[in-house]
Amino acid sequence: MTLDLALSADHDLDLDLLGRASFVDGADRIAQQIKTTLLAFMGEWFLDTTFGVPYFEDVLVKSPDRASIEAIFRARIRAVPGVTQVQAMQLQMERQLRVLRVTYQADTSFGRLDRVVLLGASSGAPSPTSSSTS
Repeated sequence: MTLDLALSADHDLDLDLLGRASFVDGADRIAQQIKTTLLAFMGEWFLDTTFGVPYFEDVLVKSPDRASIEAIFRARIRAVPGVTQVQAMQLQMERQLRVLRVTYQADTSFGRLDRVVLLGASSGAPSPTSSSTS
């Protein structure tokens, strides 16, 4: 069994009132790792500069190619340990809100995940907003 520190909805450590960390495992751990991957800019983490999404290089460009962006997100999700296949993916751009809604369905070693991750915010960077549809 692999455990991860649980993250809150705003992507901070999930601590109880006494300051104790909580943990996440199973399908929830994999979903959290996918969300973390999609929120990370490639090169942002000094221990592994290949981790994350190439936002500056391929996504946040003047004329983005939707098929290429979808392929990037599929590959990043598929690379998360425990994910066996990405069954479906939908990207919905909400230009007025500056949000990209990534809806995916992935098969994992713990079953199928159906999730929605919202990327974007007033800061201009991917925001830690996510919701679950399963």
